[in-house]
Amino acid sequence: MRFYTLDDKNNPVPCSLDEWGKYFKHDFKENKRRVAEDRIGEYYISTIFLGVDHSFFEVGPPLVFETMVFKVDDYACGIYKEHYSTWNEAVEGHKKAVQWVKDECKNGQK
Repeated sequence: MRFYTLDDKNNPVPCSLDEWGKYFKHDFKENKRRVAEDRIGEYYISTIFLGVDHSFFEVGPPLVFETMVFKVDDYACGIYKEHYSTWNEAVEGHKKAVQWVKDECKNGQK
């Protein structure tokens, strides 16, 4: 596994497991890892910095940000998930997920 923290410009920086743990323990109070969150009706959209690479076999750029959509009454089961390499990609991905929820709710397909 590859671990990352964020620098002061929200760029992922490789680190050790120990550094990652300290960063997340400290950041838990400040919540600087949250890229965006929205609630639309019964759906919650969350985009965060994970700090752990979610790419398969560590091929390509590290995927360290994640957007998920949950039904508010069932946070255990996400209905949408995407991963990204940069903060800016995560911001755009969050917007895409929000639009996905709006379109699906409008069309009654959920």
